[in-house]
Amino acid sequence: ARRYSMSSNKKVNLKKVILSAAIILPTLAGVLVYVLSWQGDTKDIEAVADSFKPLDGWQQTDSRVVPPRFLCFSGACPEASKSWTIKDKITQNSVKRFIGNSSDINRNHSRCVDYDDSKVLDSCEYVGERGGYQFDVMVDYKNSTNDTEIYLFIRRKGQIYD
Repeated sequence: ARRYSMSSNKKVNLKKVILSAAIILPTLAGVLVYVLSWQGDTKDIEAVADSFKPLDGWQQTDSRVVPPRFLCFSGACPEASKSWTIKDKITQNSVKRFIGNSSDINRNHSRCVDYDDSKVLDSCEYVGERGGYQFDVMVDYKNSTNDTEIYLFIRRKGQIYD
């Protein structure tokens, strides 16, 4: 009668498991690092952001670009944002000139879009689409400082409105 040693089979299997894990785990870790750190191109979204032309006297206070990634934890990538301060109130006409092509504006989701060109703005919002992205332009007049702040956000379609 033959005898089989159970302990030698377990050792062989354990060696195979350890060897497999030593190959698979670093490979998975490498793939995970790549997926989490990959960043896409921002040329398209920056071109859309640059299509909004600030007027003379507007002081830029911020400019940020979040590149596309495999995983977006905040849900906002890619994203571009810019802001300006103006040392006075501004009119509807100034905002129209900043936005440029007003046919890009979604009238259903915007506030103040039907104001006369000479109307001075306090708190308004203009949303729309341009270049495959959605934009949000917010105008906020601050009584305390007599400044108007302009905020521009650009995101992937569906991130600003449906």
